[in-house]
Amino acid sequence: MQDANMYFLLNNLERIVYHWLIKHSILFTAQAPMFGGAGELGSAIVDFILTERNVAIRVMGGYWHSTLETNARDLLGKEKLAEVGYTVVDVREENLTAGKIDSTMELAITGQEAL
Repeated sequence: MQDANMYFLLNNLERIVYHWLIKHSILFTAQAPMFGGAGELGSAIVDFILTERNVAIRVMGGYWHSTLETNARDLLGKEKLAEVGYTVVDVREENLTAGKIDSTMELAITGQEAL
């Protein structure tokens, strides 16, 4: 992580992923701005970029990512990141439970999503 102060911007689910990546010595950048600054049309903040692996991990909590509008926005964001060469992995809240975190993240760092 390039800026330790960024940790305080993470929500609880993102902190689970953050700690897993640190524990497993995976290099990453958190809360990476893409396609312009915050609030610009078409911009995005990607939760975690694994630059050495060209993987973008988005943590999808049920509260923020469950409406038709957010699903459409999420799909467009995924397509846009893929267009610039990232493998995009959406890590869902239900896969961040104690029994699933390791298998979910082991898939995520290789560019695969847990079902």
